[in-house]
Order: sequence, then structure tokens, then C-alpha cells
Amino acid sequence: MKFVTPRKALAQKTFAPRTFFGAFTKNLCKRATQLTLSAAFGGALTGAATAGVLEETPVVPSGNDLHLQEILYEVRADESRVARFRYVMPLIRQGVEFTDIEEDFFHLCIGVAVPYLAIQDETVDQVIISMADRETTFGETTQVATQFFEAFSVQDGTCIWEGF
Repeated sequence: MKFVTPRKALAQKTFAPRTFFGAFTKNLCKRATQLTLSAAFGGALTGAATAGVLEETPVVPSGNDLHLQEILYEVRADESRVARFRYVMPLIRQGVEFTDIEEDFFHLCIGVAVPYLAIQDETVDQVIISMADRETTFGETTQVATQFFEAFSVQDGTCIWEGF
């Protein structure tokens, strides 16, 4: 079973803090916890928290422009749940390599996916972040698009890289 959240429904603005190591991670975890608590207690900040997590064009460590194409949820045969955050980064077609954007994947997982899933009260076993040089249809093979993927398990509000 697949659930789709179209891009048009996600035209909310946010600040996605940069994080990867050290103090950045501590600050992001604090922010994610605050957003989750705000949503959990249904306070006046609930709407602001949702708008503060997901943005159509998040800021990433590489500084490259990208936009959210869609979010897909699926349940696999083993009953595990997966959330796919599919992004488009046009600069990939101009020669951007995976190593140039490697940190962006973790950043999008911890700074966008985890808080978004918490606010939406979605529990998943895995988050897959993908970036392509153009919009593609999920599940269809294409010879013209360049795509990069990273998989993370989500445990205790953080992303753990699984690697393909």
C-alpha cells in the first residue's frame, strides 16, 4: 500500500537547521524535541511547528538548490513502513557528484523527515531520501535521470545511516 503526499500540499515554509556533528546535532535535537512536544501537547505553536519543519525548498549543507517533489509512504511485505522523501536538485545534471551532496542526505533526514514524521504522528522503520536531477515517476525506470539515494533507520528521534 502506498500513500502519497503531493508537492502542492506541502508548500509550507520552514527553517531547516544545518547539522551533522557536535553542537549542531545537539541544537537540532533540541529543536526537534521542542517541535514534537509542541505538537504533542496541541499548543498554540502546533501550526507553526508544522510550518517550521517542512519546506518545499530546504537549505542544505551543500548550498545547492533543491525542491521537494513528494513524500511517499509504503508498507512492505514484512509489514515494515517506509517514508520516501523525494527531492529534485537540477544541478545534478550539470555534474554534481554524490560526494558533493553526501551531507545533504543526513541533514534532510534529521532536519526535515524526523520532525515532520513526529508532527504528522507517523511511525516508520526507514526513511529513504532521494535526489534526482529532474522529477521522475516513482517506480518507473528512466535512462535520462540521474538519481542518488540514502536509507536511514529512525530510532529515538535520530537517523541512523543504513547505506545501500
